[in-house]
Amino acid sequence: MEQRVALFIDFDNVFSALCLQAPEAAEIFVAEPGRWLDWIAQRHAPQPGRGMTPPTVQRRILVRRCYLNPVGSLVLPDGERVFFGSFRDKLVRAGFQITECPPLTRGGKTSADIVLVMDVLDALGHATRFDEFVLVSSDADFTPVLHRLRAHDRRTVVVAVGNAAEAYRAAADEVVGSDVFVGQALGWSQERRATPAQATPPAAGGPPPVPEQGGLDIPGGDPAAPREAILSLVMEELAHAPAPLHLPALGKRLQARLGPMLRSSAYGGAGSLGRLLATAGDPRLELIPGAGGGWLRDPARHPPVSRD
Repeated sequence: MEQRVALFIDFDNVFSALCLQAPEAAEIFVAEPGRWLDWIAQRHAPQPGRGMTPPTVQRRILVRRCYLNPVGSLVLPDGERVFFGSFRDKLVRAGFQITECPPLTRGGKTSADIVLVMDVLDALGHATRFDEFVLVSSDADFTPVLHRLRAHDRRTVVVAVGNAAEAYRAAADEVVGSDVFVGQALGWSQERRATPAQATPPAAGGPPPVPEQGGLDIPGGDPAAPREAILSLVMEELAHAPAPLHLPALGKRLQARLGPMLRSSAYGGAGSLGRLLATAGDPRLELIPGAGGGWLRDPARHPPVSRD
C-alpha cells in the first residue's frame, strides 16, 4: 500500500519557535533537513486493529514546499544574527521547492501564509490524488484550509512547534507536538544540554545576588539558583516594560548582566531561555512566537503582539 503525501513548511513560524524552545534543536532543523524529512515520511502509518498484522505502507512525499522570508532574521543567544535566506541551499539539497516571500509592507508583513494556502488548494485539485497533507506550522490562520481538506476526505497532520490554538489542533486528524518533533524528528533532548559548572555555594537564605555586570556563580551545580536569578531579572524587566519584550534583545541583556553563567548553567537547567520561560509556570510570562525571535509579555499589562 502506498500513501501519497504533500508537505508544506511554514519556515519562519517553526524556526522561530524552535529558537525560543531549544536553540540546539533549531540548528539541527536547518543543518539536517533530511533527518526530520525521513522521520515525517516513516512515522505515520495506519494503526491496525487488535490481532491484525500491520500493513506495509510506503509513504512518498511527492510535494515538498517550504515558504520563508529571505530577509527575515533573528539573533541567537550567542549574539549572532542569522538570516532565514542563508538556509535555502540546505533545504534545496533536501529536495524542497523554496518559495521566497519577502515583506510586502513596512511592518514586515509577508505573503507566505496566503501563498501556502493557495498551493494547498492547488494540490487538492491536482491530477495526483494526495492522501495526506502535512503542515508544519503552529499558526492558527491555517485552520480553514484544514477544514477544507477534511471535507475532501484527505488526512491532515499538523506539526506544531510552540503553542497552537485548540481550534487549530481540533481541525487536524493528527497533531505532532513540540516534544515529539524535537525529541524524535530532530533527535534532541534536554539530556544533551550543557552540564552546569560547579562553583562555591552562596550564603543561606535564597538565591545569590545578581550583579549588574560580569557573571554569577552557580551554587554547587544546582540549577535552581541561576534559574531563580534569571527569572528574577526577567520579571524586573517585564514589570518596568511599557510594551512586550523582544526575546533576542532580552537574551542579550541577560547575557551582559549574568555573564558566562547564563550558558554554562544551560539557562538554569532548561536548555534555552525560551524553554525556561515556558516552563516557569508564571501566568505573567507569555511567550509569543514570531519572525525575528518572538516576544515576551505580561497578559495583564501588555497588548497582544502580532505574529506576522
